[in-house]
Amino acid sequence: MKKIFCALILISLVLFVASCSANNVEIPDGMQLVSSGDVAYNFFVPGGWMPTENNGIFGAYYSNTDKSNMTVSSLYPTEELMSISDYWTILEESYKETFKNFTLIEAPENNESNVVFGERAAFKYVFSADIDGESYKMMQVLTVDGSLFYTFTYTATSELYESHLADVEKAITEFEFK
Repeated sequence: MKKIFCALILISLVLFVASCSANNVEIPDGMQLVSSGDVAYNFFVPGGWMPTENNGIFGAYYSNTDKSNMTVSSLYPTEELMSISDYWTILEESYKETFKNFTLIEAPENNESNVVFGERAAFKYVFSADIDGESYKMMQVLTVDGSLFYTFTYTATSELYESHLADVEKAITEFEFK
């Protein structure tokens, strides 16, 4: 009985390893893949971050005591969303209505790309806002791939924001569209 049980475990392990390598995803050193094969991108985060997924939005948070997080989401544009600039305008209006003390800290100049995301020209916005009495700082990187808009979001309390920037920059650099 023990031999059969061990054989089943060994077969399961072999099948698991084979299924992982079948994806042909090369995971960068020190990173982990947090997106699934069902999406058109590979989203990698540093190995210590805790992966999450909620309704097709993949991400990770830093720890149970530090909820700093990174997420990637996608959106089909509508007639009113014809460009990243239009998309940001709608987001910014929504943030001003939703958050207290919304302050835009960094934005692309002249609506020109200021970062690369998944080998695509992208637009990085940094802003702060108060949520439930706590001050947060957020970064959003917006780009287009095919017919979808993609949004990478990094959120942290204002005091912890800088402490994770190296990890966030690595996640942005390693992001890839399939």
